[in-house]
Amino acid sequence: MVRKLGSQYQAINSPWTGYAVYSFPDASCIGASDRQPLMDAMNGIIAVNWKATEPHWTASSPPFDRKYSLILVFDSLGLAAFSVYRVLQMSCGPAVYRSGTEVLPAHQGHGLYGFFTEEVLKRASSAAKGIGGLFYGWRTRNPIVWAANAKICEKVTPSLLDDIRDSALQAACVEMCATLYPGKPLEVPEMIMRGAYGHIKHHRQAYRGTASLVDAAMSRMIPDSADALFSVGFARV
Repeated sequence: MVRKLGSQYQAINSPWTGYAVYSFPDASCIGASDRQPLMDAMNGIIAVNWKATEPHWTASSPPFDRKYSLILVFDSLGLAAFSVYRVLQMSCGPAVYRSGTEVLPAHQGHGLYGFFTEEVLKRASSAAKGIGGLFYGWRTRNPIVWAANAKICEKVTPSLLDDIRDSALQAACVEMCATLYPGKPLEVPEMIMRGAYGHIKHHRQAYRGTASLVDAAMSRMIPDSADALFSVGFARV
């Protein structure tokens, strides 16, 4: 497992002592010798947070393509959290897609997910200047993740809490999904991706507040743990 990144990489300012943060707008900048250890560490975090039957990131589908951006957080023991995302230019306007964010349990509750979101929006906002916002997408079956992402959006589809349908967001959702996952069917208007998580299974837990309402909606819409919701919102930046 990779313990730290070499001196050839420059850490960015960290809001915490004890964490070293690295941001790669172009993930292909990570050297070839560092890729497999990093990918193993990322898959290791996923295997802790999910019930995984096989690695999520693989040599045939790695997170180090130039289409990806990557943020890594290390503590003294090694990789503690990561976030993979993509900045897109769609026909409807600029967009950002959260390809995957994971935080080891020992580091959850420290504000890392919110930090990742701020960093992602900070970078993507340059593409949205003069527009006032951008399309913000994610795929999940985790109620906490869905609620956290929906919170930063002015409106979102599928709208799990108020059943309001927005045709522009639905069109953006279909376009983004087709761009990211060509050939993968998306059930409209529920925006369900069947079998998206056949290799990993979410650890259910007791949810509170908004997350409990989202969990109830997800349980009705996608009772199969392999299915996921593909969501797009309009985020003000």
